[in-house]
Parts: sequence; structure tokens; C-alpha cells
Amino acid sequence: MLTHSAPCRVFIFILVTICRFYTASETYARIKIVKTLAINLLTSIDPF
Repeated sequence: MLTHSAPCRVFIFILVTICRFYTASETYARIKIVKTLAINLLTSIDPF
């Protein structure tokens, strides 16, 4: 059984992996877009 925070932990792990890839190959603007999308996704996952 997954706890409430387990999906968020998995998402954050994936996000960190993606951010590491983008920081190596993309511009600051694209990194900022990824972070903004991540915040929006986390907000929609956790309604509290």
C-alpha cells in the first residue's frame, strides 16, 4: 500500500533525474519551464 507521500517521492526522483539531464544540455529558460510544470503537477497531485 502506498502512503500519501509515496507518489510525490517517485515524481520528485524522476524530476531530479530530468533536471540533471536538462542542466547538462539545455538553456536556463527550458529549466525554468520544467520547474514550473513540476510545481503545477505537484499542486494538482496534492490538493491539501
